Amino acid sequence: MAGRLKPWIVLAAACLWPAQALASIPAGNTTDPLQRSALLSLGSIYRVETTVSIGALRAGNGTGRTYPLGRIHDVTLLGTAFVVVPTGVLVTDAHVAAPFGPSLAVAAAPLALAQVGEFGSEAAYEKWVSDNQVVPVRAKVVALRVWRATANPAITEAPVPAHLVPNSAEATPDLALLQLDDDHNLPALTFNEGETLGTPIVTIGYGTSTPTTLGLPTTLVPSVKTGQLGPTGKTNAAPGQLVTYISAPISHGDSGAPVVDPFPNAQAHGLVRFQDGGGGLIEPAQAIFDLLEREHIQPPTSGGPVYDEFATGMKDMWSGNYVGAQAAFTNTLAADPTHPLAAQEQRLAAQLAQAKPAPGRPGWWRVLFAGIGALAALAALLCVWRLRRLGRLRDGHDDAAAHVPPAQ
Repeated sequence: MAGRLKPWIVLAAACLWPAQALASIPAGNTTDPLQRSALLSLGSIYRVETTVSIGALRAGNGTGRTYPLGRIHDVTLLGTAFVVVPTGVLVTDAHVAAPFGPSLAVAAAPLALAQVGEFGSEAAYEKWVSDNQVVPVRAKVVALRVWRATANPAITEAPVPAHLVPNSAEATPDLALLQLDDDHNLPALTFNEGETLGTPIVTIGYGTSTPTTLGLPTTLVPSVKTGQLGPTGKTNAAPGQLVTYISAPISHGDSGAPVVDPFPNAQAHGLVRFQDGGGGLIEPAQAIFDLLEREHIQPPTSGGPVYDEFATGMKDMWSGNYVGAQAAFTNTLAADPTHPLAAQEQRLAAQLAQAKPAPGRPGWWRVLFAGIGALAALAALLCVWRLRRLGRLRDGHDDAAAHVPPAQ
């Protein structure tokens, strides 16, 4: 990246618990608090692809050498967004929804440098853009596509209609809002503005090792990554801003993903901005609140009826109330037919409800032998009492015989 956190921040981050990337969406009956948060959050996650037409790249902040891109002028960038208002308002990074500056130049660098016979790694392209102050020229967004997340890799869906909320994309603090055109009853994530060092977190995003869609997987199943909140500090990649480090193994495509704390809170502390070292940097929740207020959008105080109904179903299932869970999942699907987990978890709850207990003797057998045991104990007590009584009578008779006075 263009910058790194100050050494004291990186050193402190090295003390965090090990980060982890999960291969798939967790099972519905998990007991892990972070995995439970991921399940509760999945219905709010969207994959975002933005295609940009670029005329060329130019060094020296647009005043130096020009690098044409050849026959291919379009670059598609991948990112993540999540619902922040139940009426279909999503938040993501500005460099995802309206790509600009160095991140866009890095994505186009392989096409530009290939024209002069130069090839390299992602790190080399980043260094080339940074060292030469390369910027895109005549860049224009030509397509914005949004897909809802799913837990099933076999599912392929068409993108859902969405548009960028006018004037919401800001380079500082790198945020943008999207509005879904048709879906207006969705589960939203609520926010936690606290930033306690060491808080376990989970991210749900479309991270991959490549910044553009050249060779990208097309799955709609996001990756689940765990880590901890780290220190807050400054970095050259975000001049003049305070950003928070997380130890989760962030990759390109995770930009815009929520950073969620463990169940039972399951609240977002912010969203991923970009990869940094072995982890990533996040935009705090307060910045999202500020953006919503500037756009005259009321920040949510709850996740909305769909989120609440689905959460009720999951909590019922986790507590063993499988009948209640099935009812809640039915209500979730009635309100949100495309919810990615409700139908799946409804089937799981039905299976758990029908599961038979371990084989054993019938109840009447246990009652019978308990009764026999009680009668035997009572009989034993009666025997002991009778024997003790007989003993006292015998002792009393002998004493009376021993003290009979002699005849006169």
